Amino acid sequence: MDEIILGRRTDADKLIFMFHGYGADKDDLRPVGETFARTLPTAEVRIPGGLEECEAGFGRQWFALRGGDVNEWKDAFLKNAPRIMAYIDSVVIEKKLNYQNVILSGFSQGGMVALSFGLQHNALAVVVFSGLLISPPLCLNCSTKVLLTHGAQDDVIPIGTVTLTEEALKTSGISVQTAISQNLAHGIDGYLLSKAVDFLKEL
Repeated sequence: MDEIILGRRTDADKLIFMFHGYGADKDDLRPVGETFARTLPTAEVRIPGGLEECEAGFGRQWFALRGGDVNEWKDAFLKNAPRIMAYIDSVVIEKKLNYQNVILSGFSQGGMVALSFGLQHNALAVVVFSGLLISPPLCLNCSTKVLLTHGAQDDVIPIGTVTLTEEALKTSGISVQTAISQNLAHGIDGYLLSKAVDFLKEL
């Protein structure tokens, strides 16, 4: 899979996977990835490019979104999930690590991907920027720590999805923190990035 690798190490003690948003590409998350790499200097950061050309006519996508509701998004995600999972597994095996050494993060559609895989495989942590839960957490006694971040003025994925996702995770006994940037629309700003850095330092 086409990817950016930051902090490449033969002795990495953590892997951070970062998934970009719908209609974007791997380079869009490079600045955030560089911040994460500085925050956890013994980790290796992987930023892959989306599986498909985006149906919107620009960038890449992890699964189809156009014309669908959340249930259709879930079906499209599940269709492509094995290919994404095979990529993640191959890197984890290559580095001789396990999912307790894995942090997943993503923006928007990429946040949906990160949260789904993180909870299914009991990863160390998940950092979500402007995402939501599209499939229920499947791991029992899940120890994954989750940070949900969002812009209060988001007109793409409404701020209300944070509450719904937070409630669903807490009902499953999952540790959740939230960070809201009051004047932010659909994006990542310095405030949310600083909250993500603080979260990573606490792991």
